[in-house]
Amino acid sequence: MIARDTQRIIIAICLVAVIAIAIAAFANHTNREQGTQIDSFRFYGNLSINKAPAPEYTTILAKIGDRTCGATDITTSGAYDLEVFARPGNEKYVSFWIKTSSMESAVQADQKRTLPRTRKCLLDLTVEIGDLDLDRVALHTMGSGVPGAAARTDAAANPTPAPASTPSPTPLTRHKHNPMLWDVVINEMMWDEAEYIELYNTLDRTISIENWTITAGGGAVNDSIEVMINKGAIISSHGYYLIAKNDAVTCEPDQVSNMTLKNDGEVLQLFSGFPRVSKRIDVVNIDGNWFAGKNDDVGQSMERISLENGANPDNWYTSLGYECGRIGTPGKENSIPDRTPPEIMLVSDPIGANDDIVVSFNERIDISTLRISVIGPYYGMISGSIICDDDMKGALFDPDNPLQAGQHSVWVTCRDPSDNFAEHDFSLTVAGTGVGEPGDGSGNESGGEFGDEPGDEPADEPEPAPDPVVVARIVVNELMPDPIGRDYRNETTELYNCGDEPVNIGGWVLKNEDGATYTIPAGTTIDAHGYYLTTAIQLDNSGGQVLLYHDGEEVDRSIEYQHSAEGLSWQRRTDGLDTDSDGDWTERKHTFDVVA
Repeated sequence: MIARDTQRIIIAICLVAVIAIAIAAFANHTNREQGTQIDSFRFYGNLSINKAPAPEYTTILAKIGDRTCGATDITTSGAYDLEVFARPGNEKYVSFWIKTSSMESAVQADQKRTLPRTRKCLLDLTVEIGDLDLDRVALHTMGSGVPGAAARTDAAANPTPAPASTPSPTPLTRHKHNPMLWDVVINEMMWDEAEYIELYNTLDRTISIENWTITAGGGAVNDSIEVMINKGAIISSHGYYLIAKNDAVTCEPDQVSNMTLKNDGEVLQLFSGFPRVSKRIDVVNIDGNWFAGKNDDVGQSMERISLENGANPDNWYTSLGYECGRIGTPGKENSIPDRTPPEIMLVSDPIGANDDIVVSFNERIDISTLRISVIGPYYGMISGSIICDDDMKGALFDPDNPLQAGQHSVWVTCRDPSDNFAEHDFSLTVAGTGVGEPGDGSGNESGGEFGDEPGDEPADEPEPAPDPVVVARIVVNELMPDPIGRDYRNETTELYNCGDEPVNIGGWVLKNEDGATYTIPAGTTIDAHGYYLTTAIQLDNSGGQVLLYHDGEEVDRSIEYQHSAEGLSWQRRTDGLDTDSDGDWTERKHTFDVVA
């Protein structure tokens, strides 16, 4: 009985072993059989997106059903070479999906294909991408590495660390970054002579910028490519990438280029690849003029203040830095912008007839921009030469002839090295009316070259001749075309007597540009350096002119203004200033009956 049971147990064990061996053998055979069925197939040809060659680093995915069976990035614009892994004899279609850096998700190509029997297939792929497939632009703010920029306030400025359990995704290649507007900006440029362009990375990580392009022209997509970034180029987090001509800088640039920028200005655009099929990352300047910088013997660069809007002229300034042998900061942090115009001061007042007119400035100025105009007491232009100090903080006006005694108008304009404009009108007194009087500059105050005795003067010294033309001393001095409130009978015209004697203007005539006239009542007199106001002559808001006549002869005329502003008047910069130039006039709050 026991022997029979033992025999049955042995038989059962043998059967289980045989079944296990058979299952293992079948599974092993199946695995080997399935392993031999996986093979590779090559698809290659042209790839176009919206009828243009696809840009480099476009990603292509191959799918059979929902399973991805191949992927690649193209390395030559407009061409692809893709390996697909599948079982031979599969009758399902292979579909192809395309994604560029400017697309939010992959889009299916118009073509699909079964697996080729030859395992190679020449197949041109085309894709049409609509606006809905494009990424929305992400706006950033400039990082702290750029001086003058506002602090970063968005999520990029204060990133929230990912939980320890969530691994950071690793891109398949270093080209997987999808660049957004202002990820990289054109941060500085030297457009005068030996040019350079500096790029700045606003991101908190290093990115690849190889094969990016910079175009120059009018701002169109077909502008000429001025620079193509070198293969393998990267730009570090909040770092710089310097592109320069040979010998443009004394430091070593990241890339040497033979670029040529127009001195009269053009638009520069930064693209993440070939312009027609890639994303524009930045645009700076306008066509026809540079926002900043200088075209002089050495050149001064144009530096950016903040990230936003490189096409805004207020976002640029002329560099005050000095790096790498240039007046600029190539590859370095930008200089601090100067937005304050220089202060102009008149050193001495009053002065003598033979003295120079001396002005000073609170900072260095660009001497080439300095202008000093002097108008005498009888409103003639004073000729002379300008001499500047070596430190460029002072200058003098040396008149060609002695100055007449009386009030002179001195008008000074200049710019500082940052192109900040300043102007100032001074009223300067020249003391003394004859030789030997105090302050006339003759050197005779304490006995001079004319003798030691008081009153020892040359007998033939002529007295200053009086101005024979009294009417020339009356000028149209100020106009109010558009007074606050009702215009009629409130539009004011002011005359000014520039002379030292009263003038009877009774019977004189005022006429506007339309020919309407007003005769000044008989017996009307203007005191010396006094005013006469009338509201009897009509002034058009949109433009006009007032003329003054005496005995049928034109005495004076106002500026031919082209517009007016309510409550403001057109007036001479200084009462009586008359050089027959529109520059004598300015529009500002009225000063009727008040010394301007």
